[in-house]
This record gives sequence, structure tokens and C-alpha cells, in this order.
Amino acid sequence: MATEEIIHKVVDGIHFGLFSPQDVRKLSVVEIQTPDTYDEDGAPITAGLMDGRLGTLEPRQRCKTCGNTAVRCPGHFGHIELAVPIIHIEFTKIIHDLLRTTCRNCGRVLLQDESIKRLRARIDKSRQLLGMVPDEIHKAVVQETKTKQCPHCGAVQYKIIFEKPTKFSEQIPESGAEPLTPSMIRERLERISDEDLEILGFNPKTARPEWMVLQALPVPPVYVRPSITLESGIRSEDDLTHKLVDIIRINQRLRENMDAGAPTLIIQDLSELLQYHVTTYFNNEASGIPPARHRSGRALKTLSQRLKGKEGRFRSNLSGKRVDFSARTVVSPDPNLDINEVGVPLEVAMRLSVPEKVTEWNIEEMRQLVANGPEKYPGALYIIRPDGKRIRLEFVIDRQKIAEAVEPGFVVERHLRNGDIAIFNRQPSLHRMSIMAHYVRVLPFKTFRLHLCVCPPYNADFDGDEMNLHVPQSEEARTEALLLMQVQDQILSPRFGGPIIGAIRDFITSAYLFTRKQSYLTQSEVYRLLLGAGYEGEIPPPKVKEPQPLWTGKQIFSLFLPKNMNYVLKASICQGCVKCLEEGCPHDAYVTVRNGELITGVIDRRSIGAEQSESLLHRIIKDYGAQAGRDFLNKVTRLLKLFISMRGFTYSYDELVLSPRAEERISKTMEKIEKKIEELVESYRKGTLQRLPGQTLEDSFEIYVMNELAKARDESGKIADEDLTLENSGILMTRTGAR
Repeated sequence: MATEEIIHKVVDGIHFGLFSPQDVRKLSVVEIQTPDTYDEDGAPITAGLMDGRLGTLEPRQRCKTCGNTAVRCPGHFGHIELAVPIIHIEFTKIIHDLLRTTCRNCGRVLLQDESIKRLRARIDKSRQLLGMVPDEIHKAVVQETKTKQCPHCGAVQYKIIFEKPTKFSEQIPESGAEPLTPSMIRERLERISDEDLEILGFNPKTARPEWMVLQALPVPPVYVRPSITLESGIRSEDDLTHKLVDIIRINQRLRENMDAGAPTLIIQDLSELLQYHVTTYFNNEASGIPPARHRSGRALKTLSQRLKGKEGRFRSNLSGKRVDFSARTVVSPDPNLDINEVGVPLEVAMRLSVPEKVTEWNIEEMRQLVANGPEKYPGALYIIRPDGKRIRLEFVIDRQKIAEAVEPGFVVERHLRNGDIAIFNRQPSLHRMSIMAHYVRVLPFKTFRLHLCVCPPYNADFDGDEMNLHVPQSEEARTEALLLMQVQDQILSPRFGGPIIGAIRDFITSAYLFTRKQSYLTQSEVYRLLLGAGYEGEIPPPKVKEPQPLWTGKQIFSLFLPKNMNYVLKASICQGCVKCLEEGCPHDAYVTVRNGELITGVIDRRSIGAEQSESLLHRIIKDYGAQAGRDFLNKVTRLLKLFISMRGFTYSYDELVLSPRAEERISKTMEKIEKKIEELVESYRKGTLQRLPGQTLEDSFEIYVMNELAKARDESGKIADEDLTLENSGILMTRTGAR
């Protein structure tokens, strides 16, 4: 028996090219000559579009080319010999450029020999240094070839006109526009030498330009265009088959007319019709031509439509994945969750399963889950015996008996429950943090629940967004998720180094209100807040002892900071004073943390917000670790959520109105500006207005008026800014970064 030598090679690269007519014929197993598909008995017609040599679709039939059944046969191409050359719709722009840049007589590039030598030298140098030739070099050739006469043979060059989709003509001064047929175009492209093609950016071995004008059309295997049998027993053919039938019919009519010596007009009309059918076969949405349709009026889905777009092969079939053990539903906010938890609806938890191996330590628990079955939570969906046999508990009548039979070594696919690891994802997945690992928290109702601090990495909001949950099925997958994908390990973004997960919206508003100077809390409020936040430790002595003990917000906030932490930063409300008074800041915008105690400053977005580099949160994670950052965020956000719920926060219509004093000041400003504008109008009418250099009197008048109006706007804005302080809810949200 002859042994085959195994050759090991590494794929270095993929090179795309064009099929030559010879390649198409060599690839083909049959020339398609008949537009019919099946005969009266339902058998494929020889040399028809469903010829047995193109492959087989029936389960028990064997392919007439390779002898394999439908499962193993890859399918085989056929071809149609076109009666006249046809332009490929996707290459019309390239053909147009080639006709403009090469001589109509000798086929040489319309450049002087010196220019050609210079370009060749550039191409060789680029290939040597970069390993490739930049497109700019080839584009420069198209720009430089504007000559009216060939520098090589002296032939006069005419303007090439291209009309979409596939019409070419030549503008001849004496006789006007002369049409260029595909045959004439092919002849011209054949004249271009291999050396000139390299300058134009072609590889003559794999892509000669005349191959863009088709002589033989490949017919795809039947696998690509399977026919289906309807309930009525009638066969329904694929859109591609319908289009190929049209091509063959017109091709036959054209060949018969040419053989019979029909008038040129008929030949021309049939050639244009064949061009239309081949064009719509490749692309049924080409501009400039009506799409081919079924009798029902539906447009055919041809080759280009099958490849491009959201429903095409690449995005839908190759990039788009469908997997088991996943769920998708709408997301809702839940500030009571941990940042690395996800709330999973009970219905979802009862449909998704986790395989758990039965051991001596968990056997009683597993038996109880099996006895509960799929309908009772927590239960199980399947049992896998050591021999690999799966038992679906949904169809088992006596589950108690099956439960007693469970032994160590069995695998129970149980319901999802609290503490399981799951992978959460929101599309579009644009960066690493679009898919993270969360712990499951089974909750009632029908939406996934997500902590608000984790919205920024997912770019999620709650206006109807849907998210995906995936449950890892192996110990390796669960371990990887726990070690690499947990939320706290993704807080610091690789994009800018700062925390992408942090406080947003009401948390920031609450943080400002909680830590400002006038924030005092009674004993009952302190106990309630610390209990809700999950604080365990000593409570500091109150700041005010009489008439009743009162604690400041800064004191309570300090309980959640690391004890030996020291840090300073400027808050978002900082006014940007010329000279910073630091701890003496009148706006309390200078944040000072000394030995884990918040001494001065208010906490706002700059300290604990998402996407804030060198913030308080960032410093905690960098110095004390991701787990410390997670605990800080969890406890502080629970505290702030509870505080704003107790205090309340409203943005009322009254806060949109300026005070009477501010409105009076703005009215006076407007009156002053109105008087100035009236004076300008009067000066303009009298002709005494001073004209600006280089401007007409009208333009000068307009500039003067615009300047006065700008002053009015700026002064009114300053008055409004002074009147709308941080006591205004809208200003508070804007200045603190909550909105």
C-alpha cells in the first residue's frame, strides 16, 4: 500500500484574485445548457440547473461527481458559456479607471517613460521596506494620466464616459458619443501589458483586467440554492435558481439570433437584457436599474444581498452566535444589589441549569433537588449517569425513586441559585467591560436587575435595554470567570486608567447633600443609615452634644474610608479661584482626607463618580485593592440611597424662575442695552455712524448691534448665575456632576 507523505506548512497569507474564463471552465463539472430543473418524474434534468453532478440534496442519493451522500458532498460548480462578453457590475469603476489611464490603441499607460521608471522605483522601494505597495502610489497614476495623446504610439485619446450601471462610451469630437460594447472593452483591456498592470496596482498572475468582463459564468452548487417542497407537493426554487433560469433563457435566445444572422438592433437589445440579468444576479440593489422581482412583487435576494448587511452571511451567520444556557430580557435598576451581583428572574433560574457532580458531601442535597424536579424551585432538570445517559426529569413520573438511585459520580443539572457565577453582557460589545462575571441573585418578576454603578461599562440605561446572561457549564469556565471577569476586577478601565464603575446620578446628588457643612444627623438617623449600609464597627462621638447629639455627614462618610488613608483633591463644585484657599475654601470644594477622616470638602462626582481618574475611589482601589474598592462602593451607595430616600429631593417649577431682584437687575440691563441700540439706529439713519475699517455702513451697523446684544446676554447670564446657587436643585445636579 502506497504511503502518502504528509507535508507540514504554515499559512503565511491569503491572496484574493479573479477567476479567468479558463479557471471557471476548469472548476466546472458541467456546462449548464437547459433552463429547466426537474423532469416530469421529479428527477434532475441532465445539463440543467439541478444536474446531479452539481451535488445532491436528497439524504440517500449519491453525488454523480464525487460519489458522496448529501452530508459529505461539498457541492460542485457548473458554468454557463455566455453568448457575448458581459461586464461584472462590481468592477465598473475599476474598468472606467483603466480605460482612462491606458491608450485606446496600444494599451500602454499614458505616462512618459521617465514617469514610469520613477513609479517602478517607488513601488520596488515600498515593497522592500514595507512589504507592500501603498494605494496612494496607484491612485497617483490615475491623477497623472490626463494627456490627450499617447506618449508611446501617438494615438489621440478621447474622453471615456461612464453611465451607471454598466454603459461606457467614447466622446469623439467629429461624431459625438460612440458606445463601447463589452467585447470592445475586453479587447482594450487585453492589450495592457503585465508590466503596466503592476504600476496600476494589479497582480497580472491572479487578476488580469479582461477577466472583469465575463465570458463564462460560474453556476453555484445546489447546496447554495436548495429547492424546497411545499405542503402541497409543489417544488419552490431558490431566488438564485430563478435568476440563473432567466440568464440561460436570454443567453439561448441571443445565441440563436446570432446564428440566424438577426438584425444588429435585436442582438443589441438581447445583449442589454442579458447584461441586466447577470447584473441583478450579482447585485439586485445596483443603482440605476430596477430590481428583479417575483410575480408577487417581492425583490429577489441575490448574491450581494446574501453577503452584506445585518442579515448577510458575515454578520448574521459568521459573527452572529446562538448558544445554549443563555437568557435575554429587559434590565431594571436595583441599588440594593452588590455591584457584582445580577438579579435573575425566578422563571429564568428554573430554565437555566448548572451541572453539579454528586459527591459524598452533597448527595442528600442533590437527591432533594432531583425529587423537586423541574417545576419546584430549587430543583433539577436532568441527571447524567456515569455511563453518559441523560435522564430528563420532566418526563419522570416517580422522581423519588430516581432521587434514591442517585449515587456519587452522577451529575445533576440543577436550577440556577444564589451565589452561582454567570456572565452578563450588553450589545454592542465594544470593549472588555461589555461582558463581566456576576453572582446570581434569584428575584421575583421578569427583568434582570443591575446595580446602577455598573451601568457605565455596559453603556446601559433603563429605557428598554435588553441584556444577555450566560451560565458557564464547566469548572474551568467558572474558575476563569471568577479569576478574570468579576466586576471588581474591571473597575479600572484600560482606556484611561481610572474607574469606569462608580457612582452616578442620585448617588452623587445624595453624596453632596450628605457631606456639605450644614448636614447634621440625629442618633436614630445615624443608626438607620449605618444598618442599611452594612457598617460593622464603632460609632464616633457626636459633633454636637447639646441639646441633642448630632453627627455630621462627613463623620459618617469617614467610617467607610480606609483608616490610614491620606488624600486631597478639588471637588466638581470648585469655582476655579485665582488663589486656592485649600482647607479654608468658602465653597467647601477642597476635599481633605487625613488618617481616614474626611476633614474638609464635599463628596461629589470628582470623588466617587464613574470615569474620574485620580478620584477618591481610584486611590482606594490603587492603594488597597479591587476588593476594598468594591466594599467601599457597595456600602457608600447603599448609605447614599437610603439618605436621599429619607431626605427627599425634588426639582420643582419654582426653581426654574429667577428671584424678583434678579429679574429687576436683568430688566435694567436690557433697558440700558435697548437705549444704546436705539442710539445706533438713529446714528445709522442720520448717516453719522462711524464705519468700521473694511466694512460697509450696513455691516458696521450690524456688528455694533450684535456686540451690544452679546453684552446683554453675558450680563444677564452672570446675574442668573449669581441668583441660582447650589440651593437650586438644577444647579446642584449640574455643578456636582450628577447630571
